[in-house]
Parts: sequence; C-alpha cells; structure tokens
Amino acid sequence: MEQVYIVVEDYENSNADPIQLNAGDTVKLGGKSNDEGPWANWIYCVSERTGKAGWTPVQILQMNGATGTAITDYTAEEMTVAVGDILYATKELNGWLWCLREADNQRGWVPKNCLCHAEKR
Repeated sequence: MEQVYIVVEDYENSNADPIQLNAGDTVKLGGKSNDEGPWANWIYCVSERTGKAGWTPVQILQMNGATGTAITDYTAEEMTVAVGDILYATKELNGWLWCLREADNQRGWVPKNCLCHAEKR
C-alpha cells in the first residue's frame, strides 16, 4: 500500500554505482551490519554476475555459507531528496523506503529517518 511522506531532512545519494540483483543471482557474502544498531539486517555482497558490490537486505537472500542467492529482484539505487519533497513509498526494508517523487518520477531508496508521514493530497 502506498504511503505519502514529506522529506524533513535532506539526504544525498551516496551510492553512485549500486548493486543490482535479479532473482537467482548469486553473491559473495561479506560483513554483516550490527543487528543492535540502527541499520540491522544488512549484509555486504558482491554480485557474481556484475561484480558490483553493496549493502543488501538479508531478507532477499537465501544464504549458504560464504555465498547467497537473491530470491527477488533488488537494486540499492538511492535517491537524493530535499526538505519539502513529497514522496510516495511502496516498500520498506530495514529502515529504508522505496519511494517515487512525483515531481520528476524519480525512484529510489530513502532513509526513513529523513521522512515524516504526510496527508494525501
């Protein structure tokens, strides 16, 4: 279900070359995030198909030792946002929301702590 948010803190995309996985892709597993910290349930992966690396939600992986297989498509594409932007979120994973900015039809992940629920317009 789509949720409407307003950006309350600027966020700049820090991921110029994000990892992108297709269901069935295999990855080499690296370090895992601190499950007691603010960004729990993330693991650093390297795609065997593309060679791209990045943080990936553990929920989308079937892990087997030092490797994993994506069970769904995933991109780590982030979106730069500014205070006042209106976003429409369709998915939440580990403190991040997959959003659409209607003003320019851009899509990407935005940290939830930069957003506040807004009323539908």
